[in-house]
Amino acid sequence: MIMRKPQYRRFEYTPRYYDPKKDEDERRRRRFHFHSNVRRGSNRPLIVIFVLLAIVTVLYFFMN
Repeated sequence: MIMRKPQYRRFEYTPRYYDPKKDEDERRRRRFHFHSNVRRGSNRPLIVIFVLLAIVTVLYFFMN
């Protein structure tokens, strides 16, 4: 069998250069953003559960 020789693909790559100042700023942004989301996400379900529990309790007492 005669097969074609595979050709290498040519990639259009634009190189990105390392900038230490930008890297440090982005690391700080990620770190602060991550902590604020974790706090917000973990406290919100507890508040929602307590509010729903209070509503159910109040409705239960008024129905009886």
